Amino acid sequence: MRFNPFIHHRFLTNAVIALFVSAFILSAYDGERKALADISWLDIVGEGGIVMMTLTWIFALLISRPPGKVTCFLVLGLGLFMFSASLDLFDEWLHQPTNTWLSLIESLPAPIGMVFTSLGLYQWHQEQFVLNRQLKRREAMHREHELVCSITGLYKADYLQTVLKEQLNESQPLQLAAIDIRGFADFNAEFGFIEGDRLLREVSELMIMNCRLTDVVCRYAGDCFMVLMPNTTALQGKELVAQISSALSHCAFKVEGEKHAKFQHATVALVGSEQGDTAHCLSARLHAALQQQKQHRVSHCEAVS
Repeated sequence: MRFNPFIHHRFLTNAVIALFVSAFILSAYDGERKALADISWLDIVGEGGIVMMTLTWIFALLISRPPGKVTCFLVLGLGLFMFSASLDLFDEWLHQPTNTWLSLIESLPAPIGMVFTSLGLYQWHQEQFVLNRQLKRREAMHREHELVCSITGLYKADYLQTVLKEQLNESQPLQLAAIDIRGFADFNAEFGFIEGDRLLREVSELMIMNCRLTDVVCRYAGDCFMVLMPNTTALQGKELVAQISSALSHCAFKVEGEKHAKFQHATVALVGSEQGDTAHCLSARLHAALQQQKQHRVSHCEAVS
């Protein structure tokens, strides 16, 4: 962020200019111009370089930082140091009478400026600490939001795969279930995506209420949900999936403008972990089981009709 120092830092800019002009006036007040033979050009280059670098630092601060306590401490501290360095520079051009008050003025501002600069650096450190903490929090929130479905509030498939890999490494029995809402595409076509999203949210809440705290529920894709059940036997997994299916079939979802409530039914599949399973193998086996259940239901419906 760049600032115009003459607008955003008018006081500090005028203070730095006043310090530099004051140094020149104080040096010229009682000073007498030295002969060229008495001038130490090496000292002029060294002390002049210090003044120029200090002014450069001040200018960089003024165009880079917003107004505030930190900027004020740093600029005033460097300004006082520049004031003493400028007096030393002008002394190389002008001969000063001995035992004058100027020697006190010349030596005192520099250490005071160092104190101000030190305070500014400490405040800058505190400021950066707070900013870094906020950035980490925002980064973590952004990363977390990337793993969460914005419609349902459930985790996405990527997060499920990560947790699944961790659970498989622990070598404990687990169950992975897929729950596919029947006829969701037709529901969207008939009532629109707004009602479809509302239905997905209600289904998600219903699934969470019927799962345990240790279970991981995610929206896998579209109308398909997955539930990871760590440290769960096959019998426990079947009971949990049956409970979710029953809850869905008894949930009366009222569409805006419709007289009758809609009841949702799901096609479910359940697989358990086996020795040497990977996340990919387990997911592929679950997908195959879900497709088999769908095909079986279609064949059953055709036979009945």
